[in-house]
Amino acid sequence: MKSQRYLTTDVAIAGAGPVGSFLACLLGSAGLRVRVFEQREKPPDRSMAIGIMPVSLRRFAAIGLDARIIREGTAVQCAVVHDAKRELGRLSFATLPGPHDYIVTLPQSTLVSILWQRLRALPNVTFATGMRVEKIDQSSSETVADICPARGGHCEKIRCGFFAVCDGAHGSLRGLLGVDTPVKPYGMSFVMGDAGDETGWGNVAHLFFTPGGSLESFPLPSGRRRWVALADSDDRTETTGAQLCRRVRKIAAVRLREADLLDSSRFTPQRRLVRRYVKGRIALCGDAAHVMSPIGGQGMNTGLADAWHFAAVLVAATGQLNGYERLLAGFERDRRLAFRHAARRAACSMWIGTRRGRGASGLRSWIVRGALSFPAATERLAALFSMWTIPEGTDPVLHALQKRLIAPGPPAPDQY
Repeated sequence: MKSQRYLTTDVAIAGAGPVGSFLACLLGSAGLRVRVFEQREKPPDRSMAIGIMPVSLRRFAAIGLDARIIREGTAVQCAVVHDAKRELGRLSFATLPGPHDYIVTLPQSTLVSILWQRLRALPNVTFATGMRVEKIDQSSSETVADICPARGGHCEKIRCGFFAVCDGAHGSLRGLLGVDTPVKPYGMSFVMGDAGDETGWGNVAHLFFTPGGSLESFPLPSGRRRWVALADSDDRTETTGAQLCRRVRKIAAVRLREADLLDSSRFTPQRRLVRRYVKGRIALCGDAAHVMSPIGGQGMNTGLADAWHFAAVLVAATGQLNGYERLLAGFERDRRLAFRHAARRAACSMWIGTRRGRGASGLRSWIVRGALSFPAATERLAALFSMWTIPEGTDPVLHALQKRLIAPGPPAPDQY
């Protein structure tokens, strides 16, 4: 009987969204052999997540991608906060540590395209699209997975030291691993869309908190702007785009036309955290492991931090038959702590911003106006919202990663 032929690699990754692609780029830059499998044939064409925090830019700098992300994105250094009657104050990110003293907005589809180009250029990374992972088995020394064409066909087996599950919020692998948990929806929905920017607000974010609901607006590259409004109706006879335009006009007095929306959607924020991030030599990262409210832009950046930490573990552990358990235990502990901090902030920001009624809105305006009038408070808020204060963990392997990567350091701002 003919023996089964195996593909081999140091690390296999299921899913090439922003988290899986970033992980592959980190490991490839550190010299590990990596195979990445993605069900899609091409990058997504929807905008989706847009905020890239300064801590993520610093991590992208380790593989030399921060300059391109900044160049193709929009640097947001200030957010203006309003209530229904007036401007309450401004939150500046200029007090953050340099050189990335701003938040970059870049559609997730563009970020994924940038990462795909980089990982395809790495000689020790093999990237296969149109492929899905159907089964994963493991022993104390290796992991074996079945890799199959997404549209049907002959399956192959891959043998690797470690496996990363990055197949997103709707992926099936956490269920196969027995670590899945039910999602917990929050009791509110939002409408969201991108359109050409005719506000004249430039590269400034605007947040509106009114008795009738909240509205967030962020500048995007190519003269576009993202709008996110608290939905006020479950009437399905009104399209998502029409409701968004009506809410923007009512809250911010900005006229949008549904025909001008480049993309629109409705979403209900959810929360989920898997039972375990790690199972043997397999780890989950990003939305495969956790889901939180997207309000505040914490989710994707938490996933990128998962990839950063797991890459550090793999750089230290690949090739070891013993001793990797301690490293993975540290990853589990630290990433759970980071998720709790990020998810709590996202939920709290969403709850505070969506309180309706004149009494609640008046109290919120008084608190926000007071907080934004003190430099020490605005500096603290800038650090909170930009995720500078999310605990990263103290595991020494995190520092070992930077030594293995080709990381000359980020260029000065005037070199971008």
